[in-house]
Amino acid sequence: MQRCIEKTVSAEYDGSTLQHFLREGMGLTRKEISRAKFLPDGICVDGERKKVTTRVQAGRLVKVRTEREDAVSAHLEASDVALEILYEDADVLVVNKPAGISVHPSGRQTFLADTLANRLVSYLRKKGEEGVIRIVGRLDRDTSGVVLAAKNRTAAARLMRQREEGKLRKTYLALTDGIPKPERGSICKSLRPNPADKTRMQVCPSGDAQGKCAKTCYETVKKWEFENTAFVKLRLETGRTHQIRVHMQSIGCPLKGDPLYGKADSGHGITRTALHAAMLDFCQPFTGEPLHMEAALPKDIARFMADVLE
Repeated sequence: MQRCIEKTVSAEYDGSTLQHFLREGMGLTRKEISRAKFLPDGICVDGERKKVTTRVQAGRLVKVRTEREDAVSAHLEASDVALEILYEDADVLVVNKPAGISVHPSGRQTFLADTLANRLVSYLRKKGEEGVIRIVGRLDRDTSGVVLAAKNRTAAARLMRQREEGKLRKTYLALTDGIPKPERGSICKSLRPNPADKTRMQVCPSGDAQGKCAKTCYETVKKWEFENTAFVKLRLETGRTHQIRVHMQSIGCPLKGDPLYGKADSGHGITRTALHAAMLDFCQPFTGEPLHMEAALPKDIARFMADVLE
């Protein structure tokens, strides 16, 4: 999908080059500007195509077209299962993913017809929108909660930049077998694939050549001593595979229902890893508007908490 970005030249940029205004006033990268230059009406001032060396005056309207997507997600079969949409605009979609579905087909799962990506493609096609679905920040199959998807290449690149700079942040909620001690802290332990089982990750010494540094911050929200269980809020400073699950196991508090790093059967109706991406904070990739999204606790975790409080 092609995207048109527009902004009026402010007094601060009066007399500056169009290139300077595009970079500093509109926040476009060199690559985005370069792509736009080769599009019909890619860079216009008051409706007229202009070179980036042109001087601009305050009050003029600058419009930039992002690159049209040549490829669509045509290889994905549409899935008519409804989505829970938390937010949508011209550039992004935020949805609440239920536990039990993959984010998108991958590896041996290419045959899957009901992943989150399939559902997103179906939803957009019904609206007459075509393009490539780019999911920014995956969740494991059993993890529920907030997932962010970009509708165009430029939005995806900007959101990934926010993620790398720590401006895109997720907050997770989890149930643990065991109560963290101390009840608030951070876990800084490098992770690497388990050489005996590539589906699993493991903590490794910081000097391990195959290890990647990882940091998880946690805070105990509730605890039930008689159940040896805690309800924990977590934030990631890095985004490694299975990071929360491995880090919490490493301090003796594996997540409830975790078949890889804990006990698959934790009782009280928990039949999957009890991890939920509850909140997402990011900025709209073109306007810079701060956005805060929340996904309500799923029924299984909420039911567990109600049961133990009875």
